[in-house]
Amino acid sequence: MDLTLTSLTADTAADIAPKPPGRIRAHWALTTGALACFILSQLLGARAGVWTTPLAIGGVAGCGFSWLFTRAVFDPAPRDARWSRIVVLVVFLTGVVMVLGDGLAAPILRMIQNTHALGSSTVLMLTFVEPFSGYGRDLSSTEKRFRIAYVALYGALMGSSVLAVNQPGAGSADRELAELVKTTCASLALLLCGAAVWFRARHPLAGPGGRRASRTSQAAEDADLARRITWLLREEQIHASPNLKVADLARRLGEPEYKVTRCITASLGFANFNQMVNTHRIARARQMLADPALRSRPILLIALDCGFGSIGPFNRAFKAGVGVTPRAFRGANLRDS
Repeated sequence: MDLTLTSLTADTAADIAPKPPGRIRAHWALTTGALACFILSQLLGARAGVWTTPLAIGGVAGCGFSWLFTRAVFDPAPRDARWSRIVVLVVFLTGVVMVLGDGLAAPILRMIQNTHALGSSTVLMLTFVEPFSGYGRDLSSTEKRFRIAYVALYGALMGSSVLAVNQPGAGSADRELAELVKTTCASLALLLCGAAVWFRARHPLAGPGGRRASRTSQAAEDADLARRITWLLREEQIHASPNLKVADLARRLGEPEYKVTRCITASLGFANFNQMVNTHRIARARQMLADPALRSRPILLIALDCGFGSIGPFNRAFKAGVGVTPRAFRGANLRDS
């Protein structure tokens, strides 16, 4: 019965594809529409006929919509900031006026063109900034790779499009090549947006309302990590390695070094990694020094067995932790045996 329920649950989960947040879906639709209009206008050219103007209007704010889409992908807020919508609205309206404003006076049209160019350049630059919003060590390695890849691919596409802008005096062959490059870049941008939606649906960001849950999850994660560290120290006695470093422990656990350090100081309560290791080394040394069977074993060898590299650091650490020297401790414990 349990196996059947598990199988049914797994099959049902496999059939239901995770959905990205509504904000991402909305901006994906706008960006896709703008890029599609641009691609069609490039492919059809004069053959677009009555659709020339609508396609031109549909594509004027592609950079603005792609910026809002990027913000939605990397910012878990449920809604856009009002100022960001205003910026994109200005880019869109000035672009529409440029398409329809053949009858405007030259100074006014030039001012509108400059405003549109400034707004478009601004949102293009902001698009490169968004993936680094909240970028820090708490992000998973998968999330970090995704953000870096997004910036790299977006930069490559935008750079290729800018280089493909028609230059004055360019021949027809050059212009055709430039149009082909821009169309190809827009098409690849569509794929990039689709890949970003797919990734975010499967790797959602924790929103502002999920901070408490994130803290609870982190506490549970730290508690589990503390148990694993303690097991390695007690059962496998990894502290017996004289050159043990926190990086070695992190690799053994398959965890980032900062998480291991945080667990040692927060969950386990030690001042630092060295204090934790020396505490276990001294505990082991006390057992060995009090063991009658090891009465004849030199203290230097016991120090080496416990992970100390030489007798000097062992003597200092032992006296600091126990209050007496190793020799005095051994003598007091083995006097009557």
